Amino acid sequence: MWPALVDRQTGFLNFTPELARAMREMRLAVIGAGGNGAVLDRLVRLGFTRFTIVDPDTVEASNLNRLPFSTAHIGRAKVDAWREHITGVNPDCSVDTHQVTVKRDHGPWLGELLAGADLVFAGATDIEANIVTGRVCADLRKRMIVGPASSGAWVTSTFVHDGEITLERVAGLGPEGLALPDIDYRAAEEKFRALTYYPGRAGKYAPGIPEAVARGELPARSCGIFVSLTNAAMAFEAVKNTAELRGLPLRGARVTAMPVFHVFDPYSGCAYYYHVLDNKIGIPDWLTGDISWRPYQGEKEGAA
Repeated sequence: MWPALVDRQTGFLNFTPELARAMREMRLAVIGAGGNGAVLDRLVRLGFTRFTIVDPDTVEASNLNRLPFSTAHIGRAKVDAWREHITGVNPDCSVDTHQVTVKRDHGPWLGELLAGADLVFAGATDIEANIVTGRVCADLRKRMIVGPASSGAWVTSTFVHDGEITLERVAGLGPEGLALPDIDYRAAEEKFRALTYYPGRAGKYAPGIPEAVARGELPARSCGIFVSLTNAAMAFEAVKNTAELRGLPLRGARVTAMPVFHVFDPYSGCAYYYHVLDNKIGIPDWLTGDISWRPYQGEKEGAA
């Protein structure tokens, strides 16, 4: 089955047989199998075959607007539904699943689980789970791909963890030396959410919706078409990271590394980069790929 999956994409720039074989051998860990977890569908169809999935939830009817499941899956564990879906696309895939809510005391367990991963995708609904995942990946120097599924756009970045840039630093969560059980996760929640409110996002919601979500009165908004954009962005980021990690040529593209987000706004049709720490917008040149940076001065009146 695998040769059939990768056949039609071979021939696009960078999608060589060597890259296809490298993707086949990569070990991917996905923490959070909801909207962000839908990247799994893109990954298996790209030719990735080795997966570890962690998620505590069951499939609900409201999940069907963005996950590749059916009404027959409602009530089943998401990790089991994903295993069935992935092996349905490619029966040769290896899928290790854990129906677990990652909490502050799971650092050692998660460290053991992720030690064998080449790439990690952080996309849990629970803020605590994302912070713990970020800390473990930073400690292990594991590349971690992020892409807020409720962003209303194509948004992605990679924590390459080859320096001091960590999730805790870019979100301004405070002293990184604190032990995981000692972090004030309630205080960190607002800062963590603010990290994913890239320029232009504010105009994507009707009045009062962001506030209601922040207060817990509504679950995060997740429109299927926008989630699909983010899933595609994260999957392409996985392709680029695979090339870099395996020493393969990467032409015409680059890994988007934190503290920079890559954003495509489907409302306006604009594509840009956002430097989280410098608060700057980067406008890429269509022909050369060069980026022109300018200070971000806030939302403009009437902007989408």
